[in-house]
Amino acid sequence: MKSTTESGINTYVNNLVRLIVVCSSFGDLYNPAVQRLTIEALKELLAQVRNVINDVDHAMPPLTVAKGARQEVFARLKPLATRIRAAAITLKLPESVVVHIEEIVRKIRGKRKHTLKSEYNNSNGEPKKHISVAQLSFAEQIEHFSQIVKLVAGQPEYIPEEADLKVDALNVYLDELWTVNKAVIAAERPLVVARNARNILLYAPETGMMDTAIAVKEYVKSIFGAKSHYYKEVSHIKFENKKI
Repeated sequence: MKSTTESGINTYVNNLVRLIVVCSSFGDLYNPAVQRLTIEALKELLAQVRNVINDVDHAMPPLTVAKGARQEVFARLKPLATRIRAAAITLKLPESVVVHIEEIVRKIRGKRKHTLKSEYNNSNGEPKKHISVAQLSFAEQIEHFSQIVKLVAGQPEYIPEEADLKVDALNVYLDELWTVNKAVIAAERPLVVARNARNILLYAPETGMMDTAIAVKEYVKSIFGAKSHYYKEVSHIKFENKKI
């Protein structure tokens, strides 16, 4: 499923097609002195825009697949971290180690040690802002889990019977976390590049599709007048620029 942004862009591209069709119907009356407003230039621009949109479309599926794989692997993280904490308690690891593991597990699960009391600024009565303790970005979660693995690996008493709680298995899972996260990062790059190229072609001042289409509408107004039927045809074809 395409995002609202992608769908909106396709609407503007379709509007450019409509604009070209209408302006072409004016025949020799449509004869701009500015080369980028000519029918030939508009058709070339349309082809370029379609190409960069295709590049974006082709870059999306690999990222979607990579994100799905990452989500599946990371779904095991919170339950596993909780089980490691329980194993550390059961195996009677030093209290300081258990406390440290508990702190890290709270970070992975995005919980505070104590519930915050409601606090207000004296000046305006608005609640004070607190720094989020969730720290749930994927890289941070990997780092938190890595700390847990290092902690239990350094404890001779940590010898669980459960295969997936053993240090070797935890290191395998840690490598898996790194692998799926790096795969997403790698898949994101082509999409970023494609979107940047597309946005420049759409929104660049004067030369971009939006400003060019707006300029075409102004040219039509200069030919036929603001109250003419011809201008009304193009005036309702929507284009909207934005800063990039």
